[in-house]
Amino acid sequence: MPLLTLKAQVHADPETERILRDAMFCATKVYNGLMWHLRQELKEKGKVDLRRSTLNRTLKTLPRAKGYYSLSVQLTRDEVIQAYRSFFALKKNGGTEHHAPRFRPKSTLSPLKYVQSGFKLEGDRLTLSLGKGREDGVRQVSFRIHHRPGVEYERVREVSIIYDKGSGQFEARLVVEVKARGNHGQGRVAVDLGETVLLAAAFEDGTVLLYSGRFIKAARRYWQKVRARVKPPSQENPRMSRRFRQIARKESRQVGHLLHLATSHFIRECVQRGVKEIVIGNLTGIREGMDYGPRVNQRLHAWPYRKILHMLRYKAALVGITVRNDVEERGTSRTCHACGQVRKANRVHRGLYRCSCGWTAQADVNAALNIYERAFHVSPVKGSSGRVARPVVLSFRLGWHTVHEPKRKECLRAS
Repeated sequence: MPLLTLKAQVHADPETERILRDAMFCATKVYNGLMWHLRQELKEKGKVDLRRSTLNRTLKTLPRAKGYYSLSVQLTRDEVIQAYRSFFALKKNGGTEHHAPRFRPKSTLSPLKYVQSGFKLEGDRLTLSLGKGREDGVRQVSFRIHHRPGVEYERVREVSIIYDKGSGQFEARLVVEVKARGNHGQGRVAVDLGETVLLAAAFEDGTVLLYSGRFIKAARRYWQKVRARVKPPSQENPRMSRRFRQIARKESRQVGHLLHLATSHFIRECVQRGVKEIVIGNLTGIREGMDYGPRVNQRLHAWPYRKILHMLRYKAALVGITVRNDVEERGTSRTCHACGQVRKANRVHRGLYRCSCGWTAQADVNAALNIYERAFHVSPVKGSSGRVARPVVLSFRLGWHTVHEPKRKECLRAS
């Protein structure tokens, strides 16, 4: 049964919010307390003991560990373990510049996490357990939540309460089991992910859909220009300014909205065409060792490959479509789909692939067809001539402006 994460607004009275803040502050103190003990152990012995039984003995010495639900305390402990394991893995791979995990700022309110137990959701009212050891005697809190309508789920698996510094509001995130719709289709489609062409989809009947990523690139370029006017974080002052965080938040929202529009439309097309399986080229490690110059490097590092893949997976699961990401993508853009010749020069420019055998196609379409053939060991193109339908190009843009930059003094003088 597919899992879906729902974001929900929290509607609580001031007293309930005060209790939530205190419990989340306790989670920060527990996290930092465990970090301090492990840092001391690493400094004295050169290694640390990450066994849960050992850290549980340390937890008993931390007074704030009684300020919230006991199983949530254990989840905080597991966060610390994971942070140190990631640190040691980086050092093992030669990452000598990496330092031990840092403490969380005292002003940070750590998330309250509940898995399987410690919470109860009845209608729109969520009740959370806080344990029996709090000094104020409060054992639970209850408040209303509100998430987007039209989502039907079987049960709630996980609950997290977070505090958004940007909005100054509490937010609930529910991991729920969703009953997938039946899908009796037998079709297949291959997808090549890119930057300028966000999705190039080749269906088994030769139909090709291209989803433009130009408006996402335009949004990112715009926010880069806005960000250039703001003092960035530095090594001396790593803290982001309020304006810098605001820019990052608005950019993320706009890019996320465009990605949702494109991926939702693609999944609807798959349902209408009776698709049962989607295969996507595996781009793992594409950024490693990459050096195309500062400008192109910045664009590719901002490319939301993982985010697109995540959206396609969960949206496809809701309609009974499986998604594979195990096909090697390397070389698909340089390989001729008709004759198999591998030649970089065949890619004449960004949107054109032309081979000496006579095969001519849009470059991303050529890559999608190669992914299809690698995945299913058959070509979706009918006939030896390799004819495909003319690609249909789809583009999604933002329907609003959310930024109004103040005019510079020199602009005012020029007017």
